[in-house]
Amino acid sequence: MKINITSAAVGLYFLVSCENVASFSLSNKPIEVSEINRRESWKQMFQQGNIVAATVASIVATSSFSKPSFAVDGSAAGSLERPVAIIGGGGRTGMAVSETLAGDIGQMYGVTMTRSGKDPFRVIKLPTATKERLQPFDGGVDVRNKEEVLAAFQQTKPSVVVYAASASKQGGNAFDVDDKGVGNVAEACKEVGAKLVLISALALDRPDSKSFQITNTIGGYLDKIMDAKFNGENKVRSIMGNDYIIIRPGVLLSGKSKSGANDIELNQGDTIGGGLSRDELAGVVVGAIKNAKYGLTVEAYRKSTATKLQPTFAIPSGKELYASSYEGFFVNAKVD
Repeated sequence: MKINITSAAVGLYFLVSCENVASFSLSNKPIEVSEINRRESWKQMFQQGNIVAATVASIVATSSFSKPSFAVDGSAAGSLERPVAIIGGGGRTGMAVSETLAGDIGQMYGVTMTRSGKDPFRVIKLPTATKERLQPFDGGVDVRNKEEVLAAFQQTKPSVVVYAASASKQGGNAFDVDDKGVGNVAEACKEVGAKLVLISALALDRPDSKSFQITNTIGGYLDKIMDAKFNGENKVRSIMGNDYIIIRPGVLLSGKSKSGANDIELNQGDTIGGGLSRDELAGVVVGAIKNAKYGLTVEAYRKSTATKLQPTFAIPSGKELYASSYEGFFVNAKVD
């Protein structure tokens, strides 16, 4: 099958899963796609900016094809055709998620999205297989700009979006990023049929706890960040139906995991907190993407750091979730 798209075309539906070789052409630069060179074509198409999603102005095909569905099932999540987009991919947490997603644990394709549009791994050496599965989005993505976010998603067709952004001096205050930005991304996800994994924070349901009160009164661009995150979570639940997972990590610790999922505990009910490393959090995020159950909220921390968020709460809470793999944590999780 051969598909020719003229340079006047505004966009195309990307069908890299064709059994036969297909020739795509934009700006008179054809790219050959086959099962043999799918990974290399993935890299070429992002570098040349030839994955686009809008109205096709002119298509002449030697055989017919149907418009691809935006529906996402477990097998499609993080595939070459439907990668995972990481919002805030240039931050330390976003980079940890990206590396785990594309590495041995996740083995999925990912697109890093940053405000600057720069490749967060441009000077960092990654294993070859991991590097092949990761590509930076060619252009800045500012969560405060709903149209910009939607355009990026229409171009890349993500199966799942990970929201790893938060307030910063350069990127906007808490209400810009953790409230409004989350809502913008959720609406864009809904538009393109992507699921959303939101990295949030512990204690959002416990405004009387010290954790909430101290964090919420830091001041500056972080002022009232817990209030903003609470608003953001509620927007996700309202907009996304059951197509979301909210992960509330504890304090992010230095160092890396020694035993992976075996050291981690998930909980539900926002009564227990603790800490975990960024690579452990990244493992939980990837496990969430791989699992088949959505529409839920969990807290994440190392077992050894479990602490009551308020004096009247009990340890154990009775809602702990244990597993030997990150994906396994979600099997017995309760939906919201």
